[in-house]
Amino acid sequence: MADKTAIDRAITELHEAGNLTVSGLADKLHVSRAWVYKNYPELKGHGKRVTDDDVLAAIEAIRAEKPSERISIEDLSKRLGITRQTFGRNFKHLYDYLKPEVPIFSESSNEDLLIQKVHHLEHENKLLIEAREIELKKKEDEIFSTLMRQDSEAFDVVKSASTMRRIQDQAAQQANLAKKYVSENTELRDQLSRLQDKTTAGGCEVVNHLIADYSAISKAEKPSLKEITQLFWKAEKRNFEIAEEIIVEQRPNFVILFLPVFSCDYSAIPVLPIYGKVIIVESNSFREDLLKRFVNNLSEFPVIVAHSVSSLAKTKLFCRGIKVPFSDDFISKIHESMMPPLLSDGYAAVVQFDPGRLRK
Repeated sequence: MADKTAIDRAITELHEAGNLTVSGLADKLHVSRAWVYKNYPELKGHGKRVTDDDVLAAIEAIRAEKPSERISIEDLSKRLGITRQTFGRNFKHLYDYLKPEVPIFSESSNEDLLIQKVHHLEHENKLLIEAREIELKKKEDEIFSTLMRQDSEAFDVVKSASTMRRIQDQAAQQANLAKKYVSENTELRDQLSRLQDKTTAGGCEVVNHLIADYSAISKAEKPSLKEITQLFWKAEKRNFEIAEEIIVEQRPNFVILFLPVFSCDYSAIPVLPIYGKVIIVESNSFREDLLKRFVNNLSEFPVIVAHSVSSLAKTKLFCRGIKVPFSDDFISKIHESMMPPLLSDGYAAVVQFDPGRLRK
């Protein structure tokens, strides 16, 4: 970590260059933005929070200058005063607007963007089904033309069966693609429904929901209990690091630390704030050092803990319904290590609930 003299010199250099921002200082000192916010709160006014509307406004401005050209992420990021990495992390859902032929809505929200994604998938699904029907008709015409040209006694029945099997395989592949689009469509509709329910029930706006990526466990070939545990902690630690950066950048009114421990999804949270913007950070870990570092680094934000209390049997049953191959030994180990957080740990509130009793 740089000493105070080096930090003061970096601040002076950035100020004289007219580029004193939290991100610029963090990059120059090779530290996180959360560290800069915590140790230099006076720089909060220098940070720039970019919203979806800011991005769409910048795209409209660039289109006015270059109406027929596709907009690059680099140009757009420079216009917004953010890095390409920040744009890619927070605004992937706006990539389509980089194309000049895609119209821009005058207003945007999480709900609007989810609806747009649903319409896009429905359109893609319709095109896929139409392409499948055209391909099947084409193959049928080819077979009938071949039958007309060939003498019936010379026609190879095996060849015909092979051709039909190939067509059926191709049709099955296209059908699987169609199912994939339908599944994604259904998932987006479910997300939209849950977002609407949360906004209506709690009165607040859930602007982000962060959850650990356990895909490395799925990709591992017959992982041992030790390997599963190592990959699990690595995913949880990375999720907290990403969450800290996003929270500092988006500055919500409340942060909900959701600890289901493989017993339910976030729709089971019994209470939500009645106003303001909320970021939900979901974790299946009660590891004290991770939780303590998280709440200490975000001391300026009210962090509310919502943790479930569930039996080991219910936890194992819930895990069978998800795609990550957690072993029963690992689930038992996690369940035994549960140590619920306390208000004295620095949280604004601690809510404990039984997910089984909340379901209708």
